[in-house]
Amino acid sequence: MALLSGKHVLVEKPMTMKAEDARYLYDLSIRLNLFVGEGMWTRFFPAVEWTRCHLVEEGSVGVGGEANIPIVEVEGNAVVPIGQVRVVQADFSIDGADVGPYPSDSLYAAESGGGSAWCVMPYVVAAATMPFDSYPDRIAANGIIPEDDNDVGDVAMGMTLTFINNTNTGSKKSSSASNNTNGIPGDKSIASGVCGYLAESSEITTYAARGGRITVAAPAHCPTSAKIVRKSGGRGNGATSKTTSSDGGTGISPSNSSNVATVEFPLPASTSEIEESGGMKMPNSMGFIYEAEAVRRLVDAGQISFPQWTPEESVGCVQIIEEMLKQIKA
Repeated sequence: MALLSGKHVLVEKPMTMKAEDARYLYDLSIRLNLFVGEGMWTRFFPAVEWTRCHLVEEGSVGVGGEANIPIVEVEGNAVVPIGQVRVVQADFSIDGADVGPYPSDSLYAAESGGGSAWCVMPYVVAAATMPFDSYPDRIAANGIIPEDDNDVGDVAMGMTLTFINNTNTGSKKSSSASNNTNGIPGDKSIASGVCGYLAESSEITTYAARGGRITVAAPAHCPTSAKIVRKSGGRGNGATSKTTSSDGGTGISPSNSSNVATVEFPLPASTSEIEESGGMKMPNSMGFIYEAEAVRRLVDAGQISFPQWTPEESVGCVQIIEEMLKQIKA
């Protein structure tokens, strides 16, 4: 209705509960030349954008030893990606009792879209799919749906996704030849994730490549820091020394030869108006400013979708969750 009234639209996640409905909204935005975006606010946090810059970039080959991974420039600072991501681990579980009572709270009620699959899993899927350009070639899921008389959704879900990395279309992926240098046949990556309401988990996300790993610190859905560990060769040699980088989040300085670096991104300051109204209730909520500013910039520039969380990623996320729910309800 808002689109048909000529309004730009920002939709809270999940975009929809059916992939075909999400695609319809994005197609409609194209026809009407209006902005439509799903509020996956995680993608706009500087720590996540910094992480994305350090994943393998276009044209990378020679993952073994990272010798041929290109150096790209981000705001004037050299960024050396860690290489093709081969393993992703993500989690986001909360203690449901901290939010509301079971089964009446909207967190649970299936009729209103409750269940961790739609409330929390979008974050985990977004983290798991970030290094990859394609839809998973395989999706496996397990979960817990309470066996009582209440109309509730799932209270926990686990997933495993695999991705094929052998495309050479100017993507974030590296060539199949480069990924086979460790002698393991095939050219696939794997991502695993857990979400739910059973207990509060550590909520960190880790991206591992042969050249090292990046950890997005808790709370990973709204992080203020990330750490990169470059592998120096040999099992267990993920680090030789430690340092902390506080260069404003523009990347690791070329002069920093340490194998470990942590970057911090302080949140925007709250305002007196916000504090007088009761303040923010959820962790790092001032980070919504990053998303809001992105919407303003894009609308002012005449753009109709997010590059940080594209329509294809948004629709794909719904598709993945639909498939996982199908499996755990079978």
